[in-house]
Amino acid sequence: MQPPEASFCNRSVYRLLWLAFWLTLIGLVRCWNSGDVFIQKQVFFVDPDCYSRMTRVQRVYEHPGQPVHTHEFENWPEGTRPHTTAPFDYLTAGLALAFRPFSPDAAVALDRAGAWVSPLLAVLAGLALWLRGGRWRYAALGLFAVSPILVHGTTLGRPDHQSLIMFCAVAALAVEGKTPLTRARAVIGGLAWGLGVWVSLYEPLILLLLTCVLGAAAYRRAFFNRERLVWVGGIALVFLLGLAVDGWPIRRPDPAILAYFENWSHTVGELGRATPGSLVSWGGWLLFAAPLLLAWRLFRERDAEAGFWLGMLLALGVLTLWQARWGYFLAVGFALALPTVLETFQKRWLAWVILVVSLWPVAREWDRMLDTRQSSLSLERRYEAVQLRDVATRLRAERRVAILAPWWQSPALAYWSGQPCVAGSSHESLPGIVDSARFFESPGLTPAALEILDRRKVDCVVAYDGARVDRVSSAILGEPVPEESLARLLYERPHSVPAGLEPVYDNNIFRVFIRRPSGTP
Repeated sequence: MQPPEASFCNRSVYRLLWLAFWLTLIGLVRCWNSGDVFIQKQVFFVDPDCYSRMTRVQRVYEHPGQPVHTHEFENWPEGTRPHTTAPFDYLTAGLALAFRPFSPDAAVALDRAGAWVSPLLAVLAGLALWLRGGRWRYAALGLFAVSPILVHGTTLGRPDHQSLIMFCAVAALAVEGKTPLTRARAVIGGLAWGLGVWVSLYEPLILLLLTCVLGAAAYRRAFFNRERLVWVGGIALVFLLGLAVDGWPIRRPDPAILAYFENWSHTVGELGRATPGSLVSWGGWLLFAAPLLLAWRLFRERDAEAGFWLGMLLALGVLTLWQARWGYFLAVGFALALPTVLETFQKRWLAWVILVVSLWPVAREWDRMLDTRQSSLSLERRYEAVQLRDVATRLRAERRVAILAPWWQSPALAYWSGQPCVAGSSHESLPGIVDSARFFESPGLTPAALEILDRRKVDCVVAYDGARVDRVSSAILGEPVPEESLARLLYERPHSVPAGLEPVYDNNIFRVFIRRPSGTP
């Protein structure tokens, strides 16, 4: 018979090995799109916003004591005052410093850091889930590992602050739902909420308000114990630090932005509405059964924790059906509520069977995603990314060359070339996006098109597939697609462009024009 110390040691080793397995799985699943990120020994990011973020990280890496408050590289020449904040910039720049000894130069280290920062945050979030404890924590880890929406938010090659917000949400909500609140959990929760609100005053702030309302309703006086003051102090401390570093992030929007925001938002998937089918594919059938099971526990056992998670899931479900970007937090909330849901079943084996069977829609979604990655459309996008990087490399120069290009390609051009662009991928860049759309939709190099080039101080125009540029630009402007447009002229007949734009380079995807003043040989 083994002594108690040996038995305890064996159990600890077993748990650590099991934890290592799940954390490794979380990291590996986030690498499912590695073929889209690592191409020809170079790093390519998955969204236009990622390139804007990495341009910020590049600035912070080069000047670590200067947080980025303006984006001169988009909406040129006015630039923007974005709501983006410093924590994710410095986190990614710090990771780049760790990669630097193993990289040939700083640019490669930055690219690698941008590729890996979100999967690493997912692993840390998984560790926070495990530390929450409970006999169903491995079920929560499994759901967190494979949920398609959670994988998308923390996938390889997606340096976006959503991954940091998701980590903060997991860490902050993991300390809720248990009473009484201890000093250690109050410190962790307060710092996590404070960091989340510093990163963004949108989702984290709404989640924080939901937590306060639902916690007060579910636990009543038990929610407001003395340790809650420590929790509030942690939130206030980090938020005030954020104000000192980044200033107040909310600014009055430009009326010119509001006029086109709705049209532009329809081209951004996260701002669209999710469907019930999407919710099932992200969390499985049990996601829809969870509110019923929690309600049963609440009314049968007067379980306050079940009431808290019931309200949280219902609120997040409504928010997700309104705006798809809330799907990340619905899935986070479901993973955290899953132990409480599974406790409803008296037989443990039955709970596991129901959970595994309920994930069938998740498996079907993964099958679709893997097929899409191997499709001709995905291969075409990889090829386009390589060709765009070729153009950007040729535009690198010691002198500043302002670029007008389709808005969704402008952030990558700015990052790779080091040159500013008229358009961008954020709503703050909408004036530049609208000007670039009006330029490409002009019926030729008209006085109106030349006025845009003059006002925006454009030196270079990058043209892309005219039909697609027409379609996207017309959607933003709210106007019909023209029969003849400058976008098609530049792309299909580059050598027939009137004097003023001179074709200097083209590849299989893009055409590059340098602006020549009238009369210049």
